[in-house]
Amino acid sequence: MAVKRTIAFDACHATVPAALFAGAVALAMLAVHPVCVAVSLAGALLFSLLARGGAATARGLAWQLPLLALVCLLNPLFSASGSTLLFKFGPRSVYLESLAYGATMGGLMVAVVLWFEGAAAVLTQDRLLALAPRRARTLPLLLGMAFQLVPQLLGRSREVRATLSACTAAGARSGVCEALTRTSSMLLTWSLEESIERADSMRARGWESGLPRTSYRPERPRPRDMAALAGIAALLIVTATCAWAVCAQWRFYPRMSGLGPWWACVPCALLALLPAAAELAARLRERGRR
Repeated sequence: MAVKRTIAFDACHATVPAALFAGAVALAMLAVHPVCVAVSLAGALLFSLLARGGAATARGLAWQLPLLALVCLLNPLFSASGSTLLFKFGPRSVYLESLAYGATMGGLMVAVVLWFEGAAAVLTQDRLLALAPRRARTLPLLLGMAFQLVPQLLGRSREVRATLSACTAAGARSGVCEALTRTSSMLLTWSLEESIERADSMRARGWESGLPRTSYRPERPRPRDMAALAGIAALLIVTATCAWAVCAQWRFYPRMSGLGPWWACVPCALLALLPAAAELAARLRERGRR
């Protein structure tokens, strides 16, 4: 099934969803609190269902949920700490606090993976390039050349070794160090010769011509984008403050205590549910126009 097209952030500059998803990922990774992790997981799952579709989300959960269960069940075996004994498994004691900590960390891992998958559905490659500085846009060229040259170099290394092994008229076969030296020298000569040709080819296409290369910028921040960024920044500050307050009071060991006031988790829930709410509102508006 094809992945559903996201429409909530199409009209925004790429910095708006980038800031929103960066804040959601940071909250999921740093706020180790059962309520914060639960709302982050719920928001990430809801946005994944809207942006990626039920089939793609289910394929991801097919390996994410077993990972959550594995972390939840293995943590009491490796960290037998707590004060509420549930049962004994041979010489091991399973405590409620260890089980809760494992479930929280497993949910945190799944939430982070879901947020990254949701961000990948919104921030496509062209939008990420629009966020990068001008010089950083040469990185795809460098990575493409590396991915091309490394397999080519390995293939030529095997070809050189096979050729040397086939040349038996010169006498006994050389040792390992001598064969390695001869192979390295041949590969170096081969690479230097091709580097000159590759440099001439790139120079003919305008690289290192002394003039700055132009780039097409399809997106420019507008006043409404700056207002959205200001609102997201304010929400992130409030969320970070409230998350720090509730996480500072919470303790897993030796006894779970200090949930904190319920209203301190409201900004966390707003941040986690904001992408899904924006996507749902955009789809309802689009359906109403038809």
